Order: sequence, then structure tokens, then C-alpha cells
Amino acid sequence: MITQAQYGLYASVLAAFSIVALISKGGLFDATRKTIAEHASQSDEVSSILSVSLLLSTVYAILIMSLMLFTLRIGFIPSTYVPYILVLTGAILFENIFTIVRGTFYGLKKESIAEVLNISRRFVYLVSGLALAYVGYDVLGVFTGYMVSFFVLCILGLIALMKHSSYRLPKVRDIRKYGRKIASFGGYQLIGGLSAVLLYRADILLVGYFQGSTSTALYQSAIVPAEMIWFLPSAIQLAFLQHTATLWSDGKIDEINENIKIGVKYAVLSLTLFGVGLFGLTDPFLHVYFGPEYASASTTLQVLIFGTFFFGITRVVVPVLQATGWVRHTELITVGALFLNLLLNLILIPRYGIIGAGVGTGISYISIFIGNTAVWKRSPFELVSLIWVCKLVTVQGVFAVLFLTTVSLLNFSPLISLLLFPPVGLLMFLAINMIAGYVPTERVLPTVSWW
Repeated sequence: MITQAQYGLYASVLAAFSIVALISKGGLFDATRKTIAEHASQSDEVSSILSVSLLLSTVYAILIMSLMLFTLRIGFIPSTYVPYILVLTGAILFENIFTIVRGTFYGLKKESIAEVLNISRRFVYLVSGLALAYVGYDVLGVFTGYMVSFFVLCILGLIALMKHSSYRLPKVRDIRKYGRKIASFGGYQLIGGLSAVLLYRADILLVGYFQGSTSTALYQSAIVPAEMIWFLPSAIQLAFLQHTATLWSDGKIDEINENIKIGVKYAVLSLTLFGVGLFGLTDPFLHVYFGPEYASASTTLQVLIFGTFFFGITRVVVPVLQATGWVRHTELITVGALFLNLLLNLILIPRYGIIGAGVGTGISYISIFIGNTAVWKRSPFELVSLIWVCKLVTVQGVFAVLFLTTVSLLNFSPLISLLLFPPVGLLMFLAINMIAGYVPTERVLPTVSWW
């Protein structure tokens, strides 16, 4: 729908706006779901927490929107970006409220409702953004679709929330009791969240600054699929914070240890399946998904996949540490990784372009893994056994060698490769991990027989 140069512009503007949008949220998504999870059985307390969170999110949104409009008025933002910033500024309030709605459902252990709302929001964005781009509004149309999606789902989310909880204007007692707690925990989460977003958005901005919009488009085409492979660890991360908070308050450390081990196992399995698959099919994937002109980003994508593997595992452990009093330590590690990423990108991008950006980001991801593993070792939770990890990784290595060898020996067109190799890789993966005992046979055979 849009040209490569326009896609580079889209990536740069969205990268900058994602930082602003995150600041406006103030870490309230995590603060809301954690605090509500601790009082989920007390409907009056849930109502108070929700009301305070909605008030804080509205105040934060108004402050950020006012600041954005002020920067536009004084001419701080170049005129090229003004139409896009105006549209995106209008989305901030609706995005904040939608975030609180999702956080409330997560805190109430009704994650399925939150994700239905999130998927619906993405669908509205997809349809409206593509429709407006198709009729000639290009990048402005895509961003308008972004705003519309949050407006529609903000309204629908509040309606859905009325069936499961009540919300009202918060009383002074509510603000005194929960305001500082929610705002302070959210503040710590904001520091880490902002560092994380800067970690995988600052490189996009730096590529745009040093290399131009075309290189930005190429780098964005590598970042998007690299981040796709951690969708399962992201789902585990979203579930672990509030569930761990409940278990921690009940003193069930053994159950938390078991959850960590299960989470790490499925994180490694999913990252191996999708990471190795995408690593072997970078060329055909970029060719088909983005277009032939994006195939030159394949090496950068492979570099990012390697770093993403370690970052994906980290996403399983971090919420457990944050829910049990180690939030400052995890956020400090992310901040340190951000400075490392900026330093590496400033050195590597001018000389090596988008490959340098991928290397800098990949190393930063690995540093986060190492830092949080050190915190995990100091925490009251057990590290998974080294022998257990070596066995798990060895089995996944066998799959990687077999699949990558198969892909390298057979040469097909990009589309045929994407149709043929993924199911072949899935069967290889299931067979190897079923034999090793990492994928339970009883969970796979009913699906295979249904096929």
C-alpha cells in the first residue's frame, strides 16, 4: 500500500511515538494488574483500585497531550511530521484508558477477555489503516486507523468491564490508599519499560538519522519478524506477574519455582521452533511478506534472531522477579543494556549500516539475559539445573542442524519455500522433542489424528 520510503517514514514516526505513548502510560498497566491481583476477591477494593488507575491514566494522558501540542505550536517538530503527530496525539487518551481496561482484566485473572479486546483492536487498526491507505491517505491513513482502533476498543472495553467490575470517580480515601502505591510501582515499571522500548526503538531512529528512510524501512522489516518469534514468551510474561504476586503473598515459593521451570522450557521450545524456522527462511520470508526489495535485510534479521532468543527467555523470568520485590534490580539491568545499545549503535551504524544496528541490539539483548540470570541467582527462587538446560538445548540443537541442513540443500522459489518448509520443520520439531520427552505425546496425537 505504501512505498519503501513511506514505510521508513512510518517506522521512524511510530518508533518515536511509541516512546511518548509509553511515558504517558506511566507503567500503569503492570501496576494495575498487580495491585488488583492482590485484592481480586474484594470487589470494593478492586473498584477503588480501578478508579484510581483510570484517574491517573487520564491525568498522565492530558499532561502528555498538552506537552505534544505545545511542541507543535512552538515549531519544535519539523513540519513534515506535524500531520502524523496531530493524529497520534489524539490517540493517547484512548490508548491510556484501554491499557487500564486490559490491566484490570489481567488482574482479575480474565486474561482471555483482555486478549480478545487486544486482538479486536489490532483488527480494527488493520482494516481501517489499510482502507485509508488504499484510498490515497498513505501513512496518514495508517496512523488515523491506529487512532480509530483505540477509540473504538476503548469504548467497547469500558462497556465489557462494567459486567465484571464497577468504576466511578475515586474518593479521597481511595487516592490516599492506592494512589501512591500504584503510581510508584508504575514509575519503576516505566523506567524499565522505557529503557526496553528505547532498546529496540532507538536503533530505528539512529538508522534513520545516519542512513536515511530506505535503510530504516529495511531495518524495520528485520525488526518486525524478529520480535514476532517471542510471542509465546510474551504471553507467559503477561500471565506471570499477577499470578506470581498471588502465589508470593501466599508463600508458595515451590509453586513459583515450578512455574519458572515450565515457563523457561516452553520459551526455549517456542523460540527454537520459530527462531530456527525464520533463521533458515529469512530470504523467502522477507521476499514474500515485505517484497523483493526487502530481501537485503536477511543478514540483519538473522543477527537479530540470535539476540531475540536470549531476550525471549528473559521475558519469562523478569515478571517473577518484579512481582516479588526485585523490580529495581531488573529495571537497572534494562537501563544498563540501553546505554550499551546506544553506545554500540553509535559506533556500528555509521560504519556497518543496518547490520551494525542488528549486532548492537543483539548484544544488548544478551546482556539483559546475563544480568537477570545473576539477579535470579541472588533471589529466593531456584535456578533451573544446568544439566537440565544442557539436555534441553542439545535437543533443540539437533533440530536446528537438521532443519537448516534440509533448507540449504533444497532450492525452491520463495513462495514454495514458505509453503513447504514450515510444516516439514514442525514435524521434525515435534518428532525430536516427543522422543526426548519435552513435548507430551498425549497433547500432540489428538491434533495429528484430527488432521
